[in-house]
Amino acid sequence: MSETAFKVAEDRRAIDCDGCGAREPRGLFQKAGDSYVRCARCGLIYIDPQPTDAELSEIYGEHYYDAWGSGVAAEHVATLKRRTFALMLERMARRSGIAGGKLLDLGCATGFLLDVARDKGYEPFGIELNPYSAKQAQARFGADHVHCGTTDDHPFAPETFDVVVMSDLLEHVRSPRKLLDQTRGLLRPGGAVVVVAPDVGGLSSKLLRQGWTDYKREHLFYFDRRTLADALGKAGMQVVEIKSFPKFLDLAYINQQLQTYPTPLFTPLVGAMRKVLPDALARRPFPIFAGSMMAIARRSG
Repeated sequence: MSETAFKVAEDRRAIDCDGCGAREPRGLFQKAGDSYVRCARCGLIYIDPQPTDAELSEIYGEHYYDAWGSGVAAEHVATLKRRTFALMLERMARRSGIAGGKLLDLGCATGFLLDVARDKGYEPFGIELNPYSAKQAQARFGADHVHCGTTDDHPFAPETFDVVVMSDLLEHVRSPRKLLDQTRGLLRPGGAVVVVAPDVGGLSSKLLRQGWTDYKREHLFYFDRRTLADALGKAGMQVVEIKSFPKFLDLAYINQQLQTYPTPLFTPLVGAMRKVLPDALARRPFPIFAGSMMAIARRSG
């Protein structure tokens, strides 16, 4: 082992289960140098020991969101994202009854969801750690509405928001339990939280097993419907529903993602289809259940 590799391994830290606090990890498999485990007490799946801050910093940077649009027209990708977020907010409003007010997007990236929220009558706010993305969102929504940082250092007052959204975020953070507790503090009584996350108990995970594209280093935790409901309940949220959630994609976008996160079967298959299909068909959006779930919950008390 090289000196550099030894330093990385030495700096990695084992953790207690974030879901229940137990130290009872049961090994599942190894992938790309990471150990995936399941808590024997509550069933939460996570990487243990956890990647270092340095390892994660190599992943999160100026070009982290390139996989959203590299090789695909940026405005077209924005259209896909906005259609997905419109579907998300429509489902949330229908099931929670909250169709306006102040909405906070945690991990807002460049602000696609904030665009949709504003169009639907919400006052949009965001928190984004990536300074390059936050700067773009601030230019469109104002520095007073988009905070570059985290929920640890945000400027927003308690019980400010009617809705808090975290789409593809909960699996990235060091402590989902802490983030959900902070989210409850930001919500007004009766306010709604929306969580979209990969479903480790879903069909795509079961089919692809270790090749599932959501098994990657920056995803520190892996929820199924039961463990996500448990996490929300422990944070003082009453679950309204947890269901599979489709995203609007097209073949060009799927191909780009599979080139970035390859799988043995689907990467060559989709790549071959992309080569033979005309561009108009390859860029035709359609909703696809690609392994995500959406939870809607209300703040209790």
